Amino acid sequence: MPHHTLDQIHPTQNPTMRKPFLQLALARAAGTPPKPFQTTLTATSSWPFTVDRPASTTRPTRIAVLDSSFNPPTKAHYHLLKAASRTGCDAVLLLLATNNVDKGQTGASAIERLEMMEAMAMDSIRNEMEDPALRHMAVGLTIHARFMDKAQPILDSYPPNTVQLSWIMGHDTMTRLFDPKYYKDVHADMAPFFERCDVICSSRPGYGSRDEMIQFVEQSGHKNKVTLVDIVAEADDEKAAESEMQGIEIKDMSSTVVRDAVKSKDWKLVERCVLPSVKQLIEKNELYSP
Repeated sequence: MPHHTLDQIHPTQNPTMRKPFLQLALARAAGTPPKPFQTTLTATSSWPFTVDRPASTTRPTRIAVLDSSFNPPTKAHYHLLKAASRTGCDAVLLLLATNNVDKGQTGASAIERLEMMEAMAMDSIRNEMEDPALRHMAVGLTIHARFMDKAQPILDSYPPNTVQLSWIMGHDTMTRLFDPKYYKDVHADMAPFFERCDVICSSRPGYGSRDEMIQFVEQSGHKNKVTLVDIVAEADDEKAAESEMQGIEIKDMSSTVVRDAVKSKDWKLVERCVLPSVKQLIEKNELYSP
């Protein structure tokens, strides 16, 4: 099943024409045998490569991977992508793990989340002015839960040694990634993962300070494979500045905040926390309503 590139999806396309494609993608993920990784939308047919930067083993293409529940995607997700892209990434992948959606999570269905992810991706590809990596975005599905299991099918989708994966995560997730209780030998078991992967980590409210993150990274034994970033609203970002003035900072925006705002019918807060195209889908599909 081929993925769709941006120029194949018109912004006014009837959603009833898009949903069968996403349903087929989910069916393939759950099939026999299951498809461990697939993209549903890419900025170009050559993604993650470009004419200016073709597949190369000399300088692998670095993909920033944001693996999240996207229930729904928020501006905090987008600003985290902006921070990550500035660490030297060439492309961005929004990744949804189907096993997480299937675990009885409340909120949007897998198809509805993919629709919102694709809306965010299309907004970024068409409108991002500063960061080239954010104009080179894709949306994908994985069937795996562990980062190490997710990574290999993505790497196997492209010519050998032409792609480097930079996994974006919060301090809480990074702590679990390095937790010795999940491994026989944490350093030996993680060595294959770090051959073609690295971590971009951001602090999350309530999950430790930046100093605590630095200390944890230094103790992990993989300091050279972790880059710390901060979610910072741009000084010239009028919408971000307006959000802060109205009582919520970018770093405090979360999917939970959005879901609660919908339930309480606080649509001004919803508008401050998500992109317009995502808000439109929330309203259209009557998501998160009591």
